[in-house]
Amino acid sequence: MRRGALLVAVLAAGTLSLLVSSGTAWATANWTVHVATVNSGEAHAQTLPAAPTTTSACTSPASAKTVKVSWTAVTHATAYAVYQSNTTATGTYTLQTSGVATTSWTTAALTTGDYWYEVVADVGSNWASAKSAASAERIISGSACS
Repeated sequence: MRRGALLVAVLAAGTLSLLVSSGTAWATANWTVHVATVNSGEAHAQTLPAAPTTTSACTSPASAKTVKVSWTAVTHATAYAVYQSNTTATGTYTLQTSGVATTSWTTAALTTGDYWYEVVADVGSNWASAKSAASAERIISGSACS
């Protein structure tokens, strides 16, 4: 580790997570630690799962004012979480749903406004991908979704 870098190590339930910071850049490595009774140990690094690739489309009929968010499957993903922003594609996203077992999710009826979506893949209970890139903007007007 180079001088001036910050290393944070967290050990919980047999899983060691390391965060390494050098300036403003962060790198994450996840380690599974097994300790044997003979005072030796073994560790294996695992990369974080890839972020899903999102898409979104208005559902039919457009007057339903709902958006179907779909994404590509992530290898070994056990569930997905969907986040929504109604400010900008780079704005603040809030969790809309989690535990989605399929590769799509449809919103409830939305109010007038602009919406963007991001998706996170969960692999088991210990690993989560980075958020996907923002979906294309979806606009809900007084009468339809576009």
